[in-house]
Amino acid sequence: MKISVLKNGIITEVDYTAPEPPLPTPQDVNAERERRLEYGAAFTVAGVTDPIPLQGRPLDQTVYLALLMRAQGFKAAGVTTAALNVRAGDDVIHSLTPDQMMSLVMQSMTWFESVMAISWAMKDSTGAFTGGIPTDYTDNAHWP
Repeated sequence: MKISVLKNGIITEVDYTAPEPPLPTPQDVNAERERRLEYGAAFTVAGVTDPIPLQGRPLDQTVYLALLMRAQGFKAAGVTTAALNVRAGDDVIHSLTPDQMMSLVMQSMTWFESVMAISWAMKDSTGAFTGGIPTDYTDNAHWP
């Protein structure tokens, strides 16, 4: 590309090549992974009309594991009614049966693990990322 440059009072045309943008780093991938986990995803649960959005921050994940343990205990005790509450990412409280809660939490855990696995593959140049971290690493097409 040619650009006009003023030097010593004279305008001249010179060739110009824009510098390449910096390559994404593993820290960039970590930040994108954390952003996606914090934002969360929505999961379909049998018997619930709309998908339930859950966030994946560390505290959220701890709460979900506790709810999973309670759901397993309730199921073992024969509870089949909505006995467990979860506040979703949209601030709606959902009352779920043990089976529904186990489904919701297992789906969310699978999603969390998938997000983590994509970030590791990007940083380790494995799987679909043998060429390393893609320059468009934030593109939704790369992530679950």
